[in-house]
Amino acid sequence: MMPNTSGPHPHFNDRGAVRWYTTLAEGLAAAKAGNKQVFIEYGRAACGACRALVEGAIPQDAVKARLNESFVAVAIDCDLPDPEVQKLGALHMPSARSLPFVFYTDADGQFLHGTSGSRPVADFLADLNRIAAGGT
Repeated sequence: MMPNTSGPHPHFNDRGAVRWYTTLAEGLAAAKAGNKQVFIEYGRAACGACRALVEGAIPQDAVKARLNESFVAVAIDCDLPDPEVQKLGALHMPSARSLPFVFYTDADGQFLHGTSGSRPVADFLADLNRIAAGGT
């Protein structure tokens, strides 16, 4: 049995907006148990755009509500990467260069959508809503 790795984001303060997992395996297990999809934030502590996503966008009411309703949140440090998350990026977003990399998967870890770099909150929320509704 794996230890529970959920709690606050490992680098940034989202003011308790979502519960974060720090391993993909735990996030996938939680997504299966909760019939949810997976939102993966792949970044690093020194990334300003990563901080803006976690501390600025995610605590906003509509974003927080959609994430908690439809997704399990996973934070992966790109300096200590999870090999499965690296594979998702290499296979589905090989030209991505700007952090944060954001991956959306189903509860089985199948890639649904991804983005790279900072995005306006409205675009991020639109992605969440579209993916939650079954789009990619």
